[in-house]
Amino acid sequence: MPQRFFPRPWTLVLLLPLACKDPETAAAQTQATQVQSSLSEGREALTKGNYGRAIAALQKASNSAPESVEPLLLLAEAHRLSGNSGASILTLKQAEGLLPGSDPVIQKQLSDLYLREGQASLAISTLVSLRDEGKLTPGDILALARLQARQGHAEDAFTTLERTLRENPDDAATKTVEAEILLMKGEELLAANLMDRVLQHSPSFTAARLLRARYFLMSGFSDLAEADLQSVSPEDAATTDVVAMKARVLMALGRPAEAEAALKLLLEDDADNAEALAWLADIIRAQGRLTDAQQSVDRALQLRPRLARGLYVRGRVQEDQEDVRAAEDSYRFALKTEPAFGPALSRIWRLYLKAGKKLEAQATLERLLGLGEASVEEKAALAGIYAQLETQLPRGKKLIDEALQREPQNPEYLRIRKAIEKATPRKRGASSGPIIIRGGRR
Repeated sequence: MPQRFFPRPWTLVLLLPLACKDPETAAAQTQATQVQSSLSEGREALTKGNYGRAIAALQKASNSAPESVEPLLLLAEAHRLSGNSGASILTLKQAEGLLPGSDPVIQKQLSDLYLREGQASLAISTLVSLRDEGKLTPGDILALARLQARQGHAEDAFTTLERTLRENPDDAATKTVEAEILLMKGEELLAANLMDRVLQHSPSFTAARLLRARYFLMSGFSDLAEADLQSVSPEDAATTDVVAMKARVLMALGRPAEAEAALKLLLEDDADNAEALAWLADIIRAQGRLTDAQQSVDRALQLRPRLARGLYVRGRVQEDQEDVRAAEDSYRFALKTEPAFGPALSRIWRLYLKAGKKLEAQATLERLLGLGEASVEEKAALAGIYAQLETQLPRGKKLIDEALQREPQNPEYLRIRKAIEKATPRKRGASSGPIIIRGGRR
């Protein structure tokens, strides 16, 4: 008689769930295992920078678990890292649709993506909604105010900043953003005094150093801008914003080799830094090495096709190659991506003026002035257009007088002031004839 196998009691306990498992439960567990496997594969691929494989694995996980948010958030990140911001936005919106109400994390990610896509108005409206719902951190509030100011909406920026200023009036970060908004409004003296006060109390606050350096640079005091940058704390000195500003100042001081070296050092640690690559391309271009500049800007635009600085530098290269039409198109693309991008505005008004489009040049220069990005030369150029068109003459006089305070003997500035004075209607003097008093009968 064959030997029979009699299971022990504890074995029966372990086997009972398997014996009782219905087909639907078994299928659900199998599906859950597959989803976790795809998620693990997607995370690993993301870590290794294999974005194509990550997207495939995470899409599989999302299809297997259509009501789960986690695969969609990871998939959105994979699309973003691969350079497909549009797909990332759509995926985040899909994830948001699975959640009740508005999720601040997803909304902030969407705002960042809108900015990358050149849709600043959408980014601002998204953040304003979160602000009104009380879902922004103090740092988010400052970022929103700065974004609004840089898009030319100074009053909206003050509205965003109002509560923070009231609750924490001496905070260095808040006062720095306030100074930046004042610069955008043209209140330069108030902004300068505010920056000075911030740095007296917080001398190591990098954001204030950068802002004042930019102010000095735009005002024609490049040596003072360099002194501010030399005072930046060592831990911040190697950041992209600081190095880029340093390169900009060094170029203004006529030291392009130092500017190039600073950016190359930054790229040694971050070879895929598209912003730094675009800055480097512009500095190389300024030294006349157009082929090298083209290679660098092409690399930057491969990494970030909608990078405003990359599109602008491509336009500069094209302009240097005397392809004016292509250059204008590149500047337009840069401004479509980032409407308040000062460098592109600063080039395109010159092309307008060369083509005889004075009204377009005037509007562009006024936009620069409103953004606090107009140089002394550009303020004088705007005054010159006012003189030619015989419009806004008091404003033109104020602008050219400011330019002459910097360069009293500049012949072009003197010519513009003379033209404004000639175009300004003279006030009629009092009559020297007899005064006739007419009265009624008494």
